[in-house]
Formats: sequence, structure tokens, C-alpha cells
Amino acid sequence: MDTSDRLDPFLPARVNSPQTPAPRLAGSFGGGSRELAPAGASTMHVDPVGIFRGLLRNWWKILGLWLIASAPLLYLIYTQVKPKYTAYSRLRIQPTQYDLFGGLGVGRDDRTVAIQTEIEQMRTDRVLDTALADARVSNLPFVRDSKSPRVDLRKQLKVVNDRNTNQVTVSLESPSPEEAAAIVNAVVAAYLDADNVYKTGADEVLMRNFRKHLDEMQAKRKQKEDELARLIDSGVDSQSLVTAKAAGEGAGEEAAAAAAPGRDISQEHLRSIKGQLLDVQVQLITARSRLESRTRDYEEGSPVEPTDAGATLPDDVVMARVEAAFRSDPAIDALYAQKGDLERRLAQIQKGSRRLNDPARVAHEGHLQEVKDEIDSNWRARYHALRREVLAAGDEPPGVAGDEPRRKTVEELREEVKDLERIEESFLTLLAEVDVESKQSNSATYRAQFLQNEISSMAADEKVVSRKLQDLMFRTNRELVRVELVDPAVPDRGTSDDKRVKLMAAAPLGVLALIVGLFALLEVRAERVGDPDALSTRVQSQVYSLPPIPMARSPRRLGAPGEDDQIDRFIQRLDHLRFAVCGDQPDAGLGRCVLISSAVGGEGKTTLAAQLAARCGHAGHSTLLIDADLRRGALCPLLDVADGPGLSDVLTNEVLNVEDLTIPVQGGTFHLLSAGTPTSDTSRVFQGRTFGMLIARLRQLYDLIIIDSPPILPVPDALIMGRWTDGVVLTSRFDVSRAPQVERARRQLDLAGIPVLGTVINGMRTSDSYYGRYSYSRQQAGPGDPGADATPTS
Repeated sequence: MDTSDRLDPFLPARVNSPQTPAPRLAGSFGGGSRELAPAGASTMHVDPVGIFRGLLRNWWKILGLWLIASAPLLYLIYTQVKPKYTAYSRLRIQPTQYDLFGGLGVGRDDRTVAIQTEIEQMRTDRVLDTALADARVSNLPFVRDSKSPRVDLRKQLKVVNDRNTNQVTVSLESPSPEEAAAIVNAVVAAYLDADNVYKTGADEVLMRNFRKHLDEMQAKRKQKEDELARLIDSGVDSQSLVTAKAAGEGAGEEAAAAAAPGRDISQEHLRSIKGQLLDVQVQLITARSRLESRTRDYEEGSPVEPTDAGATLPDDVVMARVEAAFRSDPAIDALYAQKGDLERRLAQIQKGSRRLNDPARVAHEGHLQEVKDEIDSNWRARYHALRREVLAAGDEPPGVAGDEPRRKTVEELREEVKDLERIEESFLTLLAEVDVESKQSNSATYRAQFLQNEISSMAADEKVVSRKLQDLMFRTNRELVRVELVDPAVPDRGTSDDKRVKLMAAAPLGVLALIVGLFALLEVRAERVGDPDALSTRVQSQVYSLPPIPMARSPRRLGAPGEDDQIDRFIQRLDHLRFAVCGDQPDAGLGRCVLISSAVGGEGKTTLAAQLAARCGHAGHSTLLIDADLRRGALCPLLDVADGPGLSDVLTNEVLNVEDLTIPVQGGTFHLLSAGTPTSDTSRVFQGRTFGMLIARLRQLYDLIIIDSPPILPVPDALIMGRWTDGVVLTSRFDVSRAPQVERARRQLDLAGIPVLGTVINGMRTSDSYYGRYSYSRQQAGPGDPGADATPTS
């Protein structure tokens, strides 16, 4: 480039217009400029070490949030989660089907089925409702605070068959040990009562009725015997009764008929009538017992009327049978088939149509709704009638045909009882007529013979009824399964599952893990600056790292070995940057101008500018440091220099001479031009050509001009001033700055045509491991050791 341009104050040598990119400063980098990578080329870099450092840096925030979140959570767990207590009750369920030789005739599978049947019986609605209605249970919180106690009890009640045993354990967990024991005992008691009723229900009624009838027969026979005794006492020969009886038995019907003076009926015919009457009476007793057993269940609290034959069926079975009967109608079945076709076609249309208002879709939906409405209307119209038919069928499964008679309904049982009562009445009327005729006979002997035959017949009938009663008693006492209570439930003071302790131990750990994970995610998304290679790839420029700024050393460390290593490393890294920015010794009148800036504030640009100016001054370069941050000037306090007129005053007042406003710092090592008087519109101050003319003039006076500018992203001052400089040094702070922000600042500089001379990472604690370490110690020759050699250390 022609040097005459550099001497023209109106055409500064290294000023770049916004349209023309500035040439790269000689000596700053080897090689030509590189293009910035496209925006989509940058990828998120996950640095585990950086994430760990970020978590350590925010430890107090993590601890505070952990305490704030854990305290109410622990209180909530302590108040809401109660320890659980389990109550146990054990039953012995033993199958008792004995074979001919007295042994158990039950196989292993049969025993398992029998025990499982009893377990399921324990879960039935009747048993659970009876247990919940117990006075010891109905007022417990388990029942009082539950919307559906039976459902909750069925879910929480555990009934388990111990492996390879006949023991069944009934258990329940509850926050109260007394409550758990009371509920378990109530369930076991309800089950035992239901089991007893199931085994002895109908047979018990039948046995009671048979005993009653047998007592009545014995009472009637006793009356007949008393009457016969009176006849004998009145003069009837008892020997003739025995002879007549034997003659009657031997001669048959003719002799008996001849002995009967008033009615043409034989003793055998009379016995046949009485036998038929006995059969009718037995049937009547059985029918009455069945009717009484069926109606007794409803009188004990069943919500279904006694006329409802299907009351013993579960609701789901009744509903299933009603639906099956409803769909058995061909017209209804056709409607269901039409509904299925419409649903399939509508599904195909929905797959191929993307619009909700598609005409075909709307038409099929309307037609489908019409079919559904028709099915619903038929269901409402026929539901009650179908339900009555299903309930009238009782426990008979639908569609079952065979020789086994179905279970009769209550109404059918009542009609059967009435029919048997009419038949009994007819037989009793017939026998009453014969009895009357026998009483009207004048023959005392005939009357005595009639009574004796009747007593014999009644005794035979009593034997028949007695045998039936004994058979019923044997069948009833022969239990298929014997249930025995082994251990009742008692309140257990030891917690079975104290989830509160576990949750109180796990909740803080979970909260801590969640908060740490959240902060780790934030660190990953923040992409803190930590790896020079990764940052160099993203911003497409050379990256320099500076170790932490040397702090005041503690007196106790004075004299410790290696106490100057930190200062040496910092100076070495700063000299690297100085050489990249200043290059070789510049020619007279060709001073260079470098802008020090950052993406955002707080990244150490002001401190770096002061340190770089000091190192350049120590290297023999005449250096001017300009505080161009007119909004927040910080160089004067940093360098312990009094505030006064400065850059803003020079730019707004042409009378002032810039040489008069520069302040020598550190004994004249470098000079400082302060920010000057604060101004309200700093961007307007830099917009004109005054700043460019000032920089051109200062280039002739100093070898190096370092400008501390505001951050790039918040305000445009750095982009405006950068046009008049040779380039920009971007600063960032290790583990604080965000790589995307640095990259975005670099892009704005590139769009403005301002070259980036390099990127600096301040406070990088791993600079030694990144660059390697090299230092030396030189022993100075003393009076007694003139030939001491220098000892390099690497």
C-alpha cells in the first residue's frame, strides 16, 4: 500500500470502509485471511470438564435451590405419607371327600381348585358387603373416607394360599394397625358365615320341615294308638284283632272287603292312597323348603325383589345375557352389521382424507350416527323386557339343552307348592271320608281293625320319612371342604412397609439430582468458553489463552518454591499476544491501531487493554491507551488516574489538543487518553469523520494505539470505531463467556468488514497443559563461584 495514503489525515492508511474489508495486519498471522464458517456449521460441543466446573461455580445456587425445594417436599411427605401396618389372619381349608376305605379321594389338582374356589368366595360382593356393614368396621376411616369401600377393599385385600399347604392367609395394609386387624377379622367372619349358610342353607330348611312333619305323623299315630287302646278297654277282644289282621293279610282284598261293611275299598287300596299321599307330602315339604330358602335371602337385605329369579346372577352376567338376547333379533343383528360396515368405510375415508369437512366423511358420519340412534332407541324400548326374561331364566346358561332340569324361579316354586297342596287336599279328603265311614260303623271290632291297620301304615310312613331325613342329614354333614380359623388378626405394631422413611431419604436425592441435571443442561446449552481449539473452529480465528491474573500473594507463601511461576506464565502468554498485535518494530509515522472489545460486558477487555499497553510500552513501543467506552469508562479507576477531559471532549471540541489530554502512566511507560466528559449520545459522536481524523493523527505520534471499546452485541460503538482500526481483538472469559455469543460478535465484525486479529481467553486455568510449560532459572555468579553456568528448566 502506498505510504502517502497513511500520511493523509483525511485518508488514514488502515481505515476500512463499511463496504471494503480491511487487509489483515502484517505479522499478526502467517497466511491469508480465512472465511467465516456458515451459520449452520457450528455444532454444540459438550465438555464434561467444563460442565463440572460450571456446577462448582454455581454450587451456592444449587445448594440454595435444593434447600428451598427439599424442605416443603419433606414436610409434605411426612404429613401425607403414613407408615403401613399389615394384619394377618390364617385359615385352614381342607377338602374332605372321603373314599370307600376312609382315605382322601381328592387329587392335588382338585385340592388346588377347591382352595382357589374358597379364595374367590372370600372376594364376592356379599362377603365384602357383610364385612363392611359390621359395626366394628363401618365407622373406620377406611370406609368413611372412601367413595367406593367395596372396590377399595377388593383391591387392597390379599388372599394367598401358602405354597403346598392348606393354609390361606388373609391380609390387609392400613395406616392404623387396629383398623387393619378389624377389617381382616370382619372379612373372615363374613366369609365363615357365608360358607356356613352355603353349606346348610337349603338343606337346613328341608331338614327342619322333615322333622316337623315327622313329629306331626308321630303325634297322629299316638292319637290312633290311644283310640285303639280305648276300644280294647271297652271290650274288643285283642286276640280277635290279631286273628283278623292275619286273616286279612292272608286272604287279601276279598276278605278285607268283606270285613268292611259300609264302603267298597280294600286295605291295599287304602295303603296305596296313603302312600301316594306320603309322596305328595314329601314333595310338598321339599318344594316349601326350596321356596323358603329362596325367599329368605331377599328378606336379609338383597336389593332385588323375591320375584326376581335372576337375583343370584352377577350384574355383568345379567347384562351379557341381555345383550345376547337383544342381538339375537335378526333386525337388530342387521343394524349391528350395518354399523360395522359404516365404521370400516369411515376409517378408510379418514385415512385418505385430510380435511375434516370432507363431504364423504361428513355423509358417512351422519349415516353412522343415525344407525347408532336407531340401535339405542331399540335398546331402550326392549331392555326391561329382555332383563325380565333373563332374570326369569335364573341360573340356566343361555343356549344349554339337555336332560337336566333348569332351576325354577320363585313364581314357579310357588305354583308348584299350590299344586301339591291341592293334590294333598284331595287325598286328605278321600281318607277323611273313609275315616268317617269307619267311625259310623256299629262294629267296634271293625273299627279296632281299621285303627290297627292305619297305625301300621302310619308307622311305615314314619320309617320312610325318617330314612329321608337321615339321608339328608348324612348328605349335609358330609362337607366337601372344611374351613377352620387358625389365627385371627391382631394389631401389629411393627410397620410392614414404611414408605415415608424411604421417600424422605430418596426425595432430597432426587431433588438434588434434578437441580444438578438442570444446571448441567443449562451449562450444555450455554456452551461456555473452555476449549481453545473448539473456540477457534467456531470463530475462525487464532485463539490466545491467558492464565488468571496474578493476585496479591499471601505473606505466608513468600519464599515458597515457584512463587513467581504464575506471573511468569501470565507474562509469557501476554507477550504472545503482544507480538501478534504489534509485530516487528514499526516504522516511524506508521503506528498501528488495535481495538480491544468483547461480545458482552464482564469478560476482561478493559484489564486486557491496560496490561497489553503496559507490555508494549515495556517492549519499547510508544503506546497510547484510549478509553473509548464513553458510557462506562473504567481505565482511570483501574490505573489509579484522576478523571479529566478526554476522548469525548476532543471529539466534540475541536479547539482542544489531544497531546495536552494524554496522561503518562507508570512513569511514562505508556500514555492514557481517558473517556472524558460523559455524553448522552455516544453513537453520534463516533459517526462523523472526527474520530477517523483523530486516529490518523495519533498514528503519526505513537507506534501502537490500543482502544478499549464497549462490547459489540449490546451497543454499536465498537463496530463504528472498528472501521478506523487495523483490526479487533475479541476477548472472552474462561468458563464464563458463551461461545455462541462470541461467534455472533465475530459475525457482526465480519459483516462490518472489520478483521479479527485474534481471540483471547482470559483466566484460562489449563493454559499450561494446552501450550506446554517452559521456564528457566539462571544462577548469578557469586564472589566464590565465578564460573557458574545457567541451568535451563523445561
